Amino acid sequence: MTRWLATLFLTLILALPAAAQSYEVVADGRRINYGMMERASQPWRICALLPHGKDRYWWGVSWGLAEQAKTLGVQLGIYQANSYADLPLQKKQWADCRALGAQAYILAAISADGLSEEIAQALAEKRPVIDLINGLSAEVTSRALVSFADMAAQTIAHVLRDAGGRSGIKLAWFPGPADAVWVQDGERGLMDALSGKPVELRLGGRGPTDTKTQSTLVREHLERAGMPDYIVGNAVAIEFAARLVAQRPPPRPKLLAYYASAEVVDRIASGEVLAAPTDQPVLLARLSLDLAVRALQGQRVPKRVSPTILMLDRQSLPSVDMSRLLAPKGQWLVQQPLAPPASPAR
Repeated sequence: MTRWLATLFLTLILALPAAAQSYEVVADGRRINYGMMERASQPWRICALLPHGKDRYWWGVSWGLAEQAKTLGVQLGIYQANSYADLPLQKKQWADCRALGAQAYILAAISADGLSEEIAQALAEKRPVIDLINGLSAEVTSRALVSFADMAAQTIAHVLRDAGGRSGIKLAWFPGPADAVWVQDGERGLMDALSGKPVELRLGGRGPTDTKTQSTLVREHLERAGMPDYIVGNAVAIEFAARLVAQRPPPRPKLLAYYASAEVVDRIASGEVLAAPTDQPVLLARLSLDLAVRALQGQRVPKRVSPTILMLDRQSLPSVDMSRLLAPKGQWLVQQPLAPPASPAR
């Protein structure tokens, strides 16, 4: 009965009729309508740390954070490290935010445990920490993310449906940076989905999701191993693969990303990429800030909030609300420091 009452309380708190907007999500395993707050009780000071800003996926995340901060009336610093190889910079950005008096942190982590000590310290100081998108091994206040294992599994299910039961399919796999939790989860989901299936899996290589690294991995693998039937991988690898295979004579491999970026969405619309699931990253960014503010204001928040995973293909694209996935056309990465705290009046 106690668990039932707690679930009912959570559902009521997150679905208040006064909320500005509500979204269907899964919160701690239960499907609810999550009602977003209209305004924070005060201009809380919050930092959001992103792994990089080299593609439009993270541009959308930064835009979603900035727009939600305006809605709630909070002070938000948005920082991006140079790449998944630059943990020292993300640690420095955290330290800078702490020195500026950040009251809560939103972390899209470079590595699963690279900031575990900082997170433990923040929680001990009653400063909420929200795990955004990438996944953390540390205990946190709440998480706004989906399972990349589920994302990869849905991608493989799409491959198998498209293959129509053919055996001996060759599939090249470009997961992304080896130490990132979302990549590890994606690989686990892919392996589970392929278990016992008549598919020859070829690892194309692991590495940061910048164009230089991924283009090198894709080009070298295809030159070495030849053209597969399908290429599945991170959005940067698939966007480059689309340009590369277009220059080759048919038959060409079919391409699927296991998450969607703006470039991948454009190539799905053009027919160059077959499909990709989306974790709705702009919505995740908005949810993460809402969770941080609720926690700062002493409200009970779920341990995990996940939007529905949507599979995008040419048929489904027209019905998808792109404002939950992507920043508007022409919107670049949003970077803004957390303003210094106001000096006390004399």
